[in-house]
Amino acid sequence: MDQINALKGYGKVTHLELQLEDQLPPPSKPNFKIPNHKSLRLTIAISALVLTTLLIGLIIAASIYNSTGKKSPNSADAINIVCNVTRYPNSCFTSIISLNSSPEPDPELILKLSLQVSLNELSNLSRSLKTLTANGGGEALKDCESQIEDAISLVNDSTAEMESGAGEKTLTESKIGNIQTWMSSAMTDQQSCLDGLEEMDSTSFREVKTRMRKSNEYVSNCLAIVANIHVILEKFEMPLH
Repeated sequence: MDQINALKGYGKVTHLELQLEDQLPPPSKPNFKIPNHKSLRLTIAISALVLTTLLIGLIIAASIYNSTGKKSPNSADAINIVCNVTRYPNSCFTSIISLNSSPEPDPELILKLSLQVSLNELSNLSRSLKTLTANGGGEALKDCESQIEDAISLVNDSTAEMESGAGEKTLTESKIGNIQTWMSSAMTDQQSCLDGLEEMDSTSFREVKTRMRKSNEYVSNCLAIVANIHVILEKFEMPLH
């Protein structure tokens, strides 16, 4: 086409060349459509839906992951974390998980439940000792029974120490110190009971030691939890409350 136009400029275009020019196809038009108002509105609506879905996903992700990027623990995870500071993590977890009805991870509540578990088991031990004493267990067994009663009283005091009124904290530095002292004494009471039976060569020694296994573990767990309560709360990014 350009050649023909160039020849036209020089007056040298033949009749045949003009015929060829007439046979050439017309230039093609751009193949695009201007969207109408309906399709434009539909595109905007779809884009808005996609953005909303992405935003909801981000909100859900933020609720699952805390500021450190770690998965927020549920109540079972929280019990595992707390029990890992104890000498008997398995007995700690299994004894508390069945009592925990709170969906929120709360180390202070877990300590309360651990105290309750200890109190229940010491009460069971006390009833067993009363039965053994009634069957003629001797003076050493009576002393043992008295020491376990003292341990029960100390755990009761520890449980009461965690009670709080309106506007009061469940735990303070003073309360932590008291509970730690009382639970340590409860541990000593149990050991003194066994030492007395062993020294007196009591026939009840092995039986009492077997019956005391759970209560000894539970009291030990309580003592470990309260002794490490600051470290535990830091893991949950919680203050004393």
